Amino acid sequence: MISALSLSGVAVAADALLTTQREELDGFLDDVSRERLDARIEGALAHMNPGAHEVRLTVDGSMERFEAGDSDTLAQNVRQALGVFDSSKQKLIQHSVKVDGSNATVTTRMGDAGYEQTVIYDLVRSDERWLIRSVRTL
Repeated sequence: MISALSLSGVAVAADALLTTQREELDGFLDDVSRERLDARIEGALAHMNPGAHEVRLTVDGSMERFEAGDSDTLAQNVRQALGVFDSSKQKLIQHSVKVDGSNATVTTRMGDAGYEQTVIYDLVRSDERWLIRSVRTL
């Protein structure tokens, strides 16, 4: 009887941990799909730390890598990459979230009646939070 209770407690604890990580990823999704462009960009930048994890930015098939000391250049390049889809009528059209242990992929499709942009964020779990390791615009 005690071992059954112990096993069910572990299952509940593991479920609570997974739910918490999923909720954190939902918060990330909220950060990168805010109504205003500058808020979306700041939301993405808040989840980047090139000193802890290299960040790759891929735009139009061209990839750049950013490491410790590259934060200013990274911020400027992210602003350029994500700044192409700015519209007062823009909204989150579609999204997906996939989690595989300490890795996750969040895909967003933002747009309005005239333009859509898909952005794929690859994240890694680091120090109790999700950090972006790759941003790809399509």
